[in-house]
Amino acid sequence: MTKYIVTITPPTPNGDLHIGHIAGPFLAADVFTRVQRQRGHDCVLVSYSDDYQSYMLRKGLEQGVEPMLLASRNSDRIQASLAAINIQPDNWLRPFQNVFFADAVREVFDKARAAGVIEFRDSQEAYCPDCAVWGYEAFARGLCNYCGAESDASQCENCAQAPDAQQMTDLRCKLCSQPVQWRSAHRGFLKLAQLKPALRDALLNRQWRQPLDAWLLDTLEHLHDWGVTRPGDAGLDLAADGSCRIHTWFMGLAGYMAAFREYAAQVGKPELYQQYWQSGQGTLVHFLGFDCVFSHAIVYPALLSTMDDLRVSQHFVPNQFLKLDGLNLSTSRNHAIWVADLARQACADSARLYLASIAPEESEGDFRLQQFLTWREELFGEFFPALLRVGAQGGESWWSGMCGPDAALLEALRLQWLKASQPDRFSMKDMASVLLDVIAITRTRLAEGRAVNHFAAFIAVIGLALIPDTTQRIVEAYALQMDRVNATILNGCAADYSI
Repeated sequence: MTKYIVTITPPTPNGDLHIGHIAGPFLAADVFTRVQRQRGHDCVLVSYSDDYQSYMLRKGLEQGVEPMLLASRNSDRIQASLAAINIQPDNWLRPFQNVFFADAVREVFDKARAAGVIEFRDSQEAYCPDCAVWGYEAFARGLCNYCGAESDASQCENCAQAPDAQQMTDLRCKLCSQPVQWRSAHRGFLKLAQLKPALRDALLNRQWRQPLDAWLLDTLEHLHDWGVTRPGDAGLDLAADGSCRIHTWFMGLAGYMAAFREYAAQVGKPELYQQYWQSGQGTLVHFLGFDCVFSHAIVYPALLSTMDDLRVSQHFVPNQFLKLDGLNLSTSRNHAIWVADLARQACADSARLYLASIAPEESEGDFRLQQFLTWREELFGEFFPALLRVGAQGGESWWSGMCGPDAALLEALRLQWLKASQPDRFSMKDMASVLLDVIAITRTRLAEGRAVNHFAAFIAVIGLALIPDTTQRIVEAYALQMDRVNATILNGCAADYSI
């Protein structure tokens, strides 16, 4: 049986989470974990606060707050927002002064260096002498040398490539807007081109969510050395003199390892690490915004290829961006809806289902608040209360209805849901679509005064990962034997169930 290590790209703790974060990797990872457990798989969901992100230095400078204090405060807010919308990581690691994190970073770095794919050398780097900041990431922006979009010199949000700072145009200091100068720095570089054969074996001829297939083919043709240390910037320093400050994008794989190890220690089962990471049964399933695919889909497989004690495969589930009323979400323009605010205005399940239904999986999504509120009232203000009232009245068994005249209809819906919940073809948007189709049919049956017990049971199973609180109320109202109902939906009515 496959064991899934489910990861969410760590958010930068320079603020709270907005609906774009949730509709992207956060909710998808939570739904994936819930539905795979429902299907009988072992899963551990981990993430962490990106304390060492370069942008934390700039945010701290702008607010006059020590970056790690700011990270701690905002990590508290992030965890509260996740709880408000019922997203439940098994472990949320905080990297600052965390032994698990520091040990894992050193382990990954040392393995790559011992394999001969990290080289230290002098290089010319962007620097602003007036502001005394390096332009590796947060403190400089220019035009990406791959796509021409505005970007920092780390990872381009538009094309997801890692720009070459010296080939970017109009690279300027973010603090004073003056053109950067170039200064020599002694840095470590990951020699990705040496690992191209291993990357081709791991990444090509697989079925990835679009447009990752085409992106990987293109990116593997122009691999270049990738800086992994940033003297003078943010990061975890592996040397006392500051010469080996590892930046956050390199540390992601180590972060997931550390979060898992900390979880295993917390539950008193350190052997879980061997079972998930070293037995050959484990799969890392990464949920991430598409702008993070370079680190996750290029760098982390490259690093894994140097770690001979790990036997774990990788699967990537990227998403595009969510818009708000047709415009990009922007905290600087105050064009955003924060998760905590949405949770106060609406129940968690309604927000979960709506955001899943408009998830920007292969193309951009768009959230419109008034449309959501109208939709929520129809489903969670009218439909579900009516469905629960019917359950309280009793009636025919769910089994006779599910395997009766509606059997063919429910079988078609069952197969659609199973396809959407498959680990290698997972789509919470398609899962939500099936659930909403069943809800629409059930609403019609309710209006006609017909039996709906079997549809209620069906909703309880296919909605378990998306609307967990509501499905629990359905289970109670209809007195469902959930083990048997779940087995029926997973395997079909033709099987013999005597649970």
